[in-house]
Amino acid sequence: MTRETRKRMIEQAALLFRGRGYGATGIREIAAAAGAHRGVMYHHFPRGKTEVAEEVLAATDATIGAYIESWCTAQEPLSAMRAIIAGAKSMMATGEHPPGSPVAAVTIGAGPEDEALREAAAAVYGRWQRAFRDCLHRNGTPDPEAENLATLLIAGIEGALVLCRAEGNNAPLDRLGAALEPLLQER
Repeated sequence: MTRETRKRMIEQAALLFRGRGYGATGIREIAAAAGAHRGVMYHHFPRGKTEVAEEVLAATDATIGAYIESWCTAQEPLSAMRAIIAGAKSMMATGEHPPGSPVAAVTIGAGPEDEALREAAAAVYGRWQRAFRDCLHRNGTPDPEAENLATLLIAGIEGALVLCRAEGNNAPLDRLGAALEPLLQER
């Protein structure tokens, strides 16, 4: 029961961060969304919202990072890029919750005193970029081009998710894929 409660709190926090932003989401909102009392939140997360955000980043990376790594390991760059964008569309930009990335929400909402959160977010983005960069390397793309393309893909997806929210559809992710396709055709 305790483990499930904690997991539910992390999941609800991720959704709230996506929908409202990290800065605009409080412990009370997370507790209410998870069907728990605020005191239970502090039992599971004694350091408060910062600790919740760290867990959201870790959980997001564990799920999305694993997908990105598997797609990049098993496919050539063009197919991997298509799979990553399709994954972004299905996991983050559809359904009843607003499109967006909890990693971006935490990164943008972290204040100057939240260095640990920014470092954790940088590590998540670094893992995702390395997976695609390594895919490019295996297929003959040297650095710095491979590093630049990996950054372009991950930054493009995060930006496209913001545009998806503004436009109310997945078209920005489709446009991103169309723009990246010629760059990856020969890799």
